[in-house]
Parts: sequence; structure tokens; C-alpha cells
Amino acid sequence: MPTHSGSATRAADRRARHDGRLPSYGTDGETGSAASRFAESSLRLVLEVLDGRRPAAQLRRLAAPSVLAAIETLARSPQPGRALGPARLTKLGVELTEPNTAEVYGRYQRGQRVFAVAGCVVLHRAGWQLTAFRVL
Repeated sequence: MPTHSGSATRAADRRARHDGRLPSYGTDGETGSAASRFAESSLRLVLEVLDGRRPAAQLRRLAAPSVLAAIETLARSPQPGRALGPARLTKLGVELTEPNTAEVYGRYQRGQRVFAVAGCVVLHRAGWQLTAFRVL
């Protein structure tokens, strides 16, 4: 039975561990933490844009073009309860659906009223991006 050289074994081991993701994607725990951090900061920014406290252009690098266009439209239209005060993110949930994709959902308050948001974030080479967003 032939034996493998040390370098051939190491090369085969490197190929076996590679799953097609970039090394920066990390493990599921690291990816989940990064997705949570991105989701929280991006949803807070989106709520500030919807309130008119921040320009939508600041979301350009964080959101897909179609999502940015939808947020700009929402910011120009009357929001339910906007007169109740600024939106405040009160709860956030993140569920990894794939190694580089997560569904996000949350609650926000305006005064005493509670509203919901949902979306999807995807990790690309340039970083995380909000690819879907919905105010419920």
C-alpha cells in the first residue's frame, strides 16, 4: 500500500476543509454574531431614515439597491404612528438560514405603540448587506 508524503497529506487536508466560503466568513457562531451586530446597527439606521433623522444615502453601502429604493419611498410616505415620536428598536432576532444568510426580525416602539420589522441580511465579499426589508 503506498504511503502519502507529508505535503500531499497536508494539501488533501486543506482541500477537504474548504467549503467554498471565503475564510472571512468564519464559523456559524462568528457568522451569527456578525449578522446580529450588522442587523442591529442597520435596522437602527433604517428606523432613523424612516423618521427623517438621517438621510437615506447613508444606507447605500448597507442595503441592496431595491431595498434602498423601498426605504426611500417609505421615508417619503406617512408612517403609521410617526406622530407618536421617534422609532426605537426594542427587540431583535436573527436566525441563520445558510452559512452566509440570516433572517432578521424585530420590534420597535413609537410612544406606547409597538410595530414590527423583518428582513434578510446576506454576507458578500464586501461585507453584510440588507437584501430584504419589510415594516409590518
